[in-house]
Amino acid sequence: MLSLYSLIHLFSNLNLVKITLILQIAIPTPLYTHFDYLPPAGIETNLLCPGMRVRVPFGRTNRTYVGMLLGTLDDSTTSSRKLKSALNIIDFPYPVLPADVLDLLKWASQYYHHPIGEVIATALPKILNQGKADLLAETLEGKLTVEWVITTEGRLIEPTSLRKNQQRQALLLSLFQQHTLLTENEMVVDLPKPKDVLRQLQKKGWIERQVAKPKASLTSPLPLNSAQQQAVDRVGAHFNQFYPCLLDGVTGSGKTEVYLQIIQQVLAQGQQALILVPEINLTPQMVNRFKQRFSVPIAVFHSKLNDQERLQAWLWAREGKAPIVIGTRSAVWTPLQRPGLLVVDEEHDPSYKQQDHFRYSARDIAVIRAKRAQVPILLGSATPSLDSLYNVHQRRYQHLILPERAGAAVHPKYHIVDLRSQPPSQGSLSPQLKQAILARLAHQQQVLLFINRRGYAPVLLCYQCGWVANCTHCDARLIYHEATRELLCHHCGTTRPLDQECPACHHTKVHLIGQGTERVEETLVKTFPQAKILRIDSDSTRNKYAMRTMLEQIHAGEADILVGTQMLAKGHHFPKVTLVGVLNLDSGLYSSDFRASERTAQLLVQVAGRAGRAEEPGEVIIQTHYPAHPLLTRLIHHGYGAFAEAALTERQQTEFPPYTRLALLRAEAMEAKKATEFLWLAKQQAQPLIQGAVTLWGPVAAPMEKRGDWFRAQLLLQAIHREALHRLLAQWLPTLPAASAKLRWSLDVDPQELL
Repeated sequence: MLSLYSLIHLFSNLNLVKITLILQIAIPTPLYTHFDYLPPAGIETNLLCPGMRVRVPFGRTNRTYVGMLLGTLDDSTTSSRKLKSALNIIDFPYPVLPADVLDLLKWASQYYHHPIGEVIATALPKILNQGKADLLAETLEGKLTVEWVITTEGRLIEPTSLRKNQQRQALLLSLFQQHTLLTENEMVVDLPKPKDVLRQLQKKGWIERQVAKPKASLTSPLPLNSAQQQAVDRVGAHFNQFYPCLLDGVTGSGKTEVYLQIIQQVLAQGQQALILVPEINLTPQMVNRFKQRFSVPIAVFHSKLNDQERLQAWLWAREGKAPIVIGTRSAVWTPLQRPGLLVVDEEHDPSYKQQDHFRYSARDIAVIRAKRAQVPILLGSATPSLDSLYNVHQRRYQHLILPERAGAAVHPKYHIVDLRSQPPSQGSLSPQLKQAILARLAHQQQVLLFINRRGYAPVLLCYQCGWVANCTHCDARLIYHEATRELLCHHCGTTRPLDQECPACHHTKVHLIGQGTERVEETLVKTFPQAKILRIDSDSTRNKYAMRTMLEQIHAGEADILVGTQMLAKGHHFPKVTLVGVLNLDSGLYSSDFRASERTAQLLVQVAGRAGRAEEPGEVIIQTHYPAHPLLTRLIHHGYGAFAEAALTERQQTEFPPYTRLALLRAEAMEAKKATEFLWLAKQQAQPLIQGAVTLWGPVAAPMEKRGDWFRAQLLLQAIHREALHRLLAQWLPTLPAASAKLRWSLDVDPQELL
C-alpha cells in the first residue's frame, strides 16, 4: 500500500509521466513545425504508420483539420496535460501516401523552407485533403477511361434547334458532332456540371457511354537516326539506376520518339513512366502520341480535371494500374508503385517553377525523385537551361545530343528586318513579311506569326496632356481588349470601360498605341481577306475545349495564318508551317533581369523551330529595331549552343546562378514603408548568423512595387555554396515574425523571377 507521501509525490509529477505513444502530425497551416497528439482511443497503435491521414482538433477553437501522420515517438516535449487526442485515423490501417513520396515531401519542405503541412497539402488531390475516405475504394474500382460516343440519331440533331434553356446541351452536342468520341478524363468542357448534361443527352439517345477499349491498331516505332538510337541505347543500358541525362536535341529532332522507345522498354519490364510537360496546352498532344503507340491505361494530370478525375488518376498511378503518367508541374508528386523512368519535356521552361505559396521547381524535384528511386531521368529540350548545361559541365548529367532534324526536315533560314527603316504607318507587318506571307499562301502553306503580347493595344494615351491609362491597384498600364471592349490589368484583373475622352484634360480623343494579338489579327484580316486566320492566346483559349479544337483545325489545314503568344512556341508540331514571323522580341533584349537574355534566346529558337518541320524548308523573319544586337547575331550565325557557352561565361564572371545560389525574401504590406521596414529588421537579425558566407542585397522595392493594392519589397541572399545559404535560412527564418493581415512575407529558394 502506498503511503500518503508517495501518493502526493505521484500526482504532483503526472505531467512528467512518460507517454507510451505520440503522433507527429503535419497540419496544413503556415507554421514551420509539426504537432504532437495522442492517438484516438481504441486504436491499435502498433498498426499506425506514416502516410495516414489523421483528423485532429487544432487551436484554441478546436477547429478540425485533416493532417498527415509523419511518425510516432515514445515521448513529447509538450506537457502531457496539454496534449490533445486525435479524433480518428482516416486511412487506418493502410496509409494513403506511400513512404517514398512522403520522404520526398519532407525533403522538399526542408530544402524550400516551407511548412511541411502546406507542402503535403499541395501534393495531394483536393478530395484527400478534405478527409474523404468512402470515395477511395469506389474510385479505385472504377474504370480509368470512359468514352462517350455520339449516336446516329445524335448526328441528325441540329444543335441550334434546341430551346434557350437547353443551350448547355446544344454546346456539348455540337462538340460531339465535331469529335465523335470524347473521354471523361479529357472532358474539359467549360460548362457547369457537365456530367449532368451528358446524362441528359444520353437519356435522349443522342450519345452512348462505353468503357474505353485499347486501339486495335497502334502506330509502329519510327526508324531512328544514329543519334536517336545512341540515346535510346545509353538510357536502356542504365535501367534500375540513377542516370540523369540532358537530351539536347534541336527543334524537330525527334525527342518524343526517343521518349517513346525508351518507355517501351520500361513497360516491358513491368515498370511505370512519369512524363512532365510544362503547359496544359501541350498535354493533349503528348497524350495522343502515347495513346497511338501504347495500349495501356494512361493517367493524365492537369489543372482542368475535376476533383474526382484527379483522384482517380492519382489512385491508378499509386496502385500501378496506369503504367504511364503524363502531367504538368504538380504531377511530379504523383505516387508510382513501380517507378522505372522520369521524363521532363522542355526542361528549360519557367512554368516548372511554382511562383506562389509553395515555390518549388518540378524539374529539380524530378531529379531528386529519380535519384531516390534509382531510375534514369531524361531532361529534354532544344534550348537547355543554363542550369542543366552547367550540370553537364560538372559531369553530373550525361549529355545526349540530337544535332539534326528527324527525317528529311532541315533547319530553317533566318532573315532580319530592320524596323528602323520602316515607316510607322506600316503597322505590325513589314513589306518583307507581307510578301513572304503571300508566297506561302499561294503555295497553300501555313504561316505562324509570334507576338508575345495579348490584347489589342498595351497603351491608351492622350496626346494633348500625356495621360496614360494606368491601373489604380498596380504599377502597370491597362491593356485594351477589343473582344470585350474593356481595359484590363494583366496583373490584378481589374477591368473598366474604354475611356472616350481624357479624364485628365477632357480632350475628346485618346489613342491606342502598340500592338497585341487582337490588333495583329485585325491587320491580317484586312491585309489577307481570303486567308483563314486563327488567333491563339490565353483569351481565345479560355474555353476549356478551345485549344484542342484549334490544334485540330491547324492539323486539318483549316487555318492559313496562326497568330499568337508563346503558347504557340512550345513543343507543337505543325508540319504545314513553313514561315514564322517574329513581330516583337525587342523587350526581351534589354531587361534588368539577369535571366532575360536566356529566356529571349530560348523563346526565339523555340518559335523559329515551328517552321519547316516536314518536307518543305522553313524560313524565319525577325522584325527588330536592334538588328545588330549580339544575342541575335550569335543565335542566327552560331546557334543556341554558342549563345549558351557565352552566357555561362558571363554568369561565372558576374557570380550569378548557376555559379552561385540565391534566395529571395519578399514582403508585402498595405503601406510601402512597412514592407521595407520588415526587411530591414530581417536583415539585422540575419547579420550575426552570416559569418561571411552569405551576402545580403537590399532591401529594395520590387520592380513592380505595387500590385493588387499591396506594396512589395525584396531582400536577395547570395552564396557561393548551397550549404552555407541553407544553414543561414534554417537559423534565420524561425526568428522572423509571423505574417499578418497587414504584412505578409514569403521565401523563394532558387528564384526564377526577380521582378
